[in-house]
Amino acid sequence: MSKLCLVLAIAAPIVFSGCSKTGQSAPAGGPSAAAGPSAAGGPSAAGRPQAASGTGVVAEVNGGAILASELEQRVANRLIRLRQEEYETRSQVLDELIAERLVAAEAQKRGLSAEALLKQEVDAKVPVPAPAYVEQIYEQNKTRFGTAPRPDALVRIREVLLGRAVAERRAAFEKELRGKAQVAVRLEAPRATVAIPAGAPATGPAAAPVTIVEFTDYQCPYCHRAQAVIDEVMRRYSGKLRLVHLDFPLDGHAEAMPAARAARCAGEQGRFWEYHRGLMSRPGPLDTADLRSRAAMLKLDQARFHVCLASDRFDAAIRAELRQGTELGVSGTPAYFVNGRMLSGSRPIDSFAELIEAELAGQ
Repeated sequence: MSKLCLVLAIAAPIVFSGCSKTGQSAPAGGPSAAAGPSAAGGPSAAGRPQAASGTGVVAEVNGGAILASELEQRVANRLIRLRQEEYETRSQVLDELIAERLVAAEAQKRGLSAEALLKQEVDAKVPVPAPAYVEQIYEQNKTRFGTAPRPDALVRIREVLLGRAVAERRAAFEKELRGKAQVAVRLEAPRATVAIPAGAPATGPAAAPVTIVEFTDYQCPYCHRAQAVIDEVMRRYSGKLRLVHLDFPLDGHAEAMPAARAARCAGEQGRFWEYHRGLMSRPGPLDTADLRSRAAMLKLDQARFHVCLASDRFDAAIRAELRQGTELGVSGTPAYFVNGRMLSGSRPIDSFAELIEAELAGQ
């Protein structure tokens, strides 16, 4: 962790950031749904809480019944964000319970209390932060502490350093115990059905066991940051992944729609992904001159590209994808659905790897 990030962590928790529907940067913590190996990964009955028995009557209209099963079918995807948040909370608490059981079992095996074991394996193995290092962090970031007295700031920095080191060592110890134990997690993750529109840009084998559907905005800086992670994910799991791009131009990002049009126009000439990656890796003004310049760099047919860019031939498809994302609970970008399981915000590669490995293991 950098020194700057460390000091920022003193006052703020870690969040996964993204661009909100208003076009402003905001924490993006909700999950998303993903498509399955072909077009979509439908939610399992076990992973989808029922509103009632599934056959009960929830309303009557002129003597005709509306069943709970009908309501559930219609509402399932719209609630995916809430269900993902609930799942992530349950998963976190379940991990805590598993760790407690493993620590207790190891402590009994050694004839120790759980507290004594943790002191031996965690506290005793974490070095006290070097005073010189604490001073260095303070000197480089002292304006961030405002009017706080220097001794108080040094104590706070030392506490943060030590606390993070203890947390990292405890996590490593619990991972060691889990690696030696037999642990089977049966908690079902929620999934959404993500229909893939005809003609949507896609790369990777059509029959790949894992499909990632991404909703992105070309003017969102968090989407730009996320592109390197997506590229690495595709390299790491080459042949096992299919990536589908869907547009989600946000309010407040006036150039996102023209950029989405331009990428589709490049796609007409077989160069969507090259143009797409250029937009993500080399941000620019995204005005007409910029979009045309990018096409020229790819040696596209300029006359054909200019006519396409000036038209609205792709607007209906782009707006349909925006509506689809909204119905799936997407409220900002980037958002991803890994075989129906949602990831929101700019995430580290480990977040994708965990889901992909679980999907591959379950094939």
